Amino acid sequence: MIIGASDGSDPFSDDHPPSPTETLPDYATEVGVLPPRYAHLERPDTPRIYTFTSWDHNSMYLLPPRDVDRDRVPIYYISVALNLNPFVPLSYVTTIRRGIDEDGEFVGEFELALLHARAIVKIGNQSMRLANVLQKDGHSTRKFRWLHGSIDLRWDCRTTLDDGSPMCICSDSSSRQLASFVPPPIDASPPLPAATLTVFPDGHQHFDHILLSALVVERKMTLAF
Repeated sequence: MIIGASDGSDPFSDDHPPSPTETLPDYATEVGVLPPRYAHLERPDTPRIYTFTSWDHNSMYLLPPRDVDRDRVPIYYISVALNLNPFVPLSYVTTIRRGIDEDGEFVGEFELALLHARAIVKIGNQSMRLANVLQKDGHSTRKFRWLHGSIDLRWDCRTTLDDGSPMCICSDSSSRQLASFVPPPIDASPPLPAATLTVFPDGHQHFDHILLSALVVERKMTLAF
């Protein structure tokens, strides 16, 4: 059975203009913008299911399917840190790197404040406000558009599975499905099921953006509860 999620207001959305007392700077910095590279992930003939697995209390790996790599060597390392800078609102910073640890090639990073409109994303060497990249797609609080340069992704997270897990479908501007993302249900009892990211053949050329935007969308939905 599939349960349709209802729409509602998002109190943490940065789509609403801040009040005069909390006007945000644009946060846009650009130093020789280097778009993410995709050469390490060749286009397969069929969809592949990648699995998120925890490594320690603040990091996880994204693993390839076993039929692709018997050893399941991680292709991405994802870490989360708390930003305790006294001059900015309390926030979490999520960083994505290639490989198995913090020494891997930097892919992207995003920072979302817990009780404030401040939201920053860094892609390659370019930092900007998240609102410049991620917008609501229509009137639903569970549909998003990720737009960066020539990359135009649409996320539709209005589907909920039987176990309470949201299912987010990623498509391009032509409504061609590129990926699906299933994070664990937010209120489930541990141990939580592993989150999965299914990437279709055409989605592999945009893998970095699909992964980064999926994690941003999931965090935005979590903060909306």
